[in-house]
Amino acid sequence: MLSSIIRSKPYQTICTILFGLLLIGLPFTSVPLLTNIFGSMTGPLSAIPLVILMLIWLLPYLLRRGSLPSEILPLLYFSLIALIISGGAFFLDGFYSRGRDFFDQSLRAFITLGIGLSFYITLTAYMSQRRSIIRKALIFLYIGGTLNIIWSLFEIYLFQTRGSVQYFPQWVLDLKSALVFQIPGIQYSYRLTGFAYEPSWFVLFFDLTLFPLWLSAVFQRKSLFNFRLWIFQIEDFLLPLGVIAFAFGYPRIALIALFVGLIYLGLIGINKLYQKIYRWLCNQKRIGFHDTLIFKVLLALLLILFFASIIIGVTAAFVQIASQGDYRYQLLIDQLQSGDLLDFELTETNIILLARRLAFYERTLFWYGGWRIFGDYPFGVGVGNAGFYFVDRLNSLGYGSYEVRNLLYQANNIINVKSLWVRLLAETGIIGFITYLTWVYLLWRSSGFIRKSRDPLMKIVGLGGQIFILAYIVEGFSVDSFAIPYQWIIASLISASALVLRKERIADRLSAAKEYT
Repeated sequence: MLSSIIRSKPYQTICTILFGLLLIGLPFTSVPLLTNIFGSMTGPLSAIPLVILMLIWLLPYLLRRGSLPSEILPLLYFSLIALIISGGAFFLDGFYSRGRDFFDQSLRAFITLGIGLSFYITLTAYMSQRRSIIRKALIFLYIGGTLNIIWSLFEIYLFQTRGSVQYFPQWVLDLKSALVFQIPGIQYSYRLTGFAYEPSWFVLFFDLTLFPLWLSAVFQRKSLFNFRLWIFQIEDFLLPLGVIAFAFGYPRIALIALFVGLIYLGLIGINKLYQKIYRWLCNQKRIGFHDTLIFKVLLALLLILFFASIIIGVTAAFVQIASQGDYRYQLLIDQLQSGDLLDFELTETNIILLARRLAFYERTLFWYGGWRIFGDYPFGVGVGNAGFYFVDRLNSLGYGSYEVRNLLYQANNIINVKSLWVRLLAETGIIGFITYLTWVYLLWRSSGFIRKSRDPLMKIVGLGGQIFILAYIVEGFSVDSFAIPYQWIIASLISASALVLRKERIADRLSAAKEYT
């Protein structure tokens, strides 16, 4: 009975619709109805189709012993380690604050981890059925990204013509209020938010989901579609439009993450260009080319310097333009012009004072606080519990911050680390940290395996996966929540694609063995 329902066309259509709504709805991070249910700022619209898909597809799939990729195992081990460490936290000496206790905080943290794992496992299992589903996933992501860009460009137009959010048409404000929960300080920000809770989440969708795929497609000249306009493919238009929307979010950490991905692509491009120039010179007998180590090194350095000059020039141009709309970029220019960065001693106090001058003050304080917690508790204080240990480990300069004083003495919530990597160290210790990094490493290795495929779709996913991992490592210094779905989307694509290719390889070997016998 169950198997016949699962094979029926209506059932498959319903699952495809839910799958599409899940991916297309990713830009909506904080739907008011869901934020009220979850009791947090995170309430992704995609959670609704996700829950239904888990009930009607994932549960029967697991009951039928459906296969899951090996990339999932480190995350399951990490969850078990986090649970054990959180249980041991009741025997530590942290003190309760704001009516919160270890159980309450750990429960909230495990709910967010459960949300993240639900996205990852469900999407991975669903996409690993067939290669065609992976293609559908990219199409749905393209649709969601395109709709997000269209709305973002409309908001940019309103910013340019009306000057401020408070002067937007009332129907725009009403629509955003119905679809996005935002506190007034964010709602009337000069930075673009789209349908995300805050600007950093808005740019995160581009950085961790769209840009890795589009950069991969543009760089390799592979496209998800056969359509061409002369030499241009769809991704050639989506990428620059996405960059425009991304830029009006005035990112900083996300901008670094984007440039890290570009640098990686640049190194790959430099290597290819080096090989072409080298082979060309070897074939030019008139030049009298000598194959020497010095020449190889000089050629490589010349190409690297050329690429570095482009990256530095683009970065400087962006910072200069962005400084006209965001004071934080002007602070960076002021520091560079003053020369203070040229004579700078790397001490904790100096770094925190520099961060204050760059409007990066509180995050730096939280990072150092989390690092000190890890130093005192190398095996972790339990998931969600870092805030109970901050008071004694917060740098004294932190009391000069209104935000820190508010979190310490007035706010209903407690301090968090504001960095995934420092949070893992502080809350799950060295064992949890290494286990999580093992998962990241497996994703990188699987992305390399996928890149070797001849299928253009898989090549896009493979290189895009590596760009995503580099961006994720950088973004991990700014984001510390497991519940934001963006970090799980490309991770699911990597895991599912690797499993599909492994299945196909096994099937090919069995087929070859049968033919041989």
